[in-house]
Amino acid sequence: MSEEAKIDRQSDVDRELVAMFLRMSPEERVQANDDAFRTIQELRDAYRRQKTNERKPR
Repeated sequence: MSEEAKIDRQSDVDRELVAMFLRMSPEERVQANDDAFRTIQELRDAYRRQKTNERKPR
């Protein structure tokens, strides 16, 4: 097996995703990052709210 093939198997890089980001402008990349960050924050907040609500006696 070639060294390149070994690296490709180990890295599990999504080449289509990389290509998509390379086609974007720098501003679009920043916006995509901001959107992902906002989504992660919303999910974390919702999880914390759910955990807090589970602890409250009903």
